[in-house]
Amino acid sequence: MFSINDTVMYGTVGVCRVEGVSELTLGRESKEYYVLKPIANGGSTVFVPLDNDILLGKVRELLSRDEIDEMLRNVDFSDMWIDDSTARAQTFGDIIKSGDRVKIISVMLTLSERRRSLSGTGKKLRISDERALRDSERILSDEFSYVLDIAPESVGSYIKDNVKSFS
Repeated sequence: MFSINDTVMYGTVGVCRVEGVSELTLGRESKEYYVLKPIANGGSTVFVPLDNDILLGKVRELLSRDEIDEMLRNVDFSDMWIDDSTARAQTFGDIIKSGDRVKIISVMLTLSERRRSLSGTGKKLRISDERALRDSERILSDEFSYVLDIAPESVGSYIKDNVKSFS
């Protein structure tokens, strides 16, 4: 269980501060919820029901600086490109929703590399690939920039510089 003022990661929302636990009544049912405030968007509030294991599973502790560096040293990057655009969009979307940071890093690196190779030919990524790249970068940059105390736009370079198997 998290405490007030803990900083957590919540699904694709990003880094949030636990504001408390509150009882809310929706319809005839009262439930207790975590009240989360996204750091990047303090104007919004996220309510996570304490009796919903699926949603609670999306609330997790932030990695430490050492954990991030260790994870990056151990990422075994291999190109995850899938030729079928529909299957690729589904697979990458599922990975992003899963919150598995190692796989999200691989998605980001795969799409970054694909974008780089296409730019030499004057082509661009498909819109669904751009969206997956943007989402993966946002999720990683939100947590990593907060923990590492670096600018969000520097996170991609930090990852690329520290993943040993990325060329």
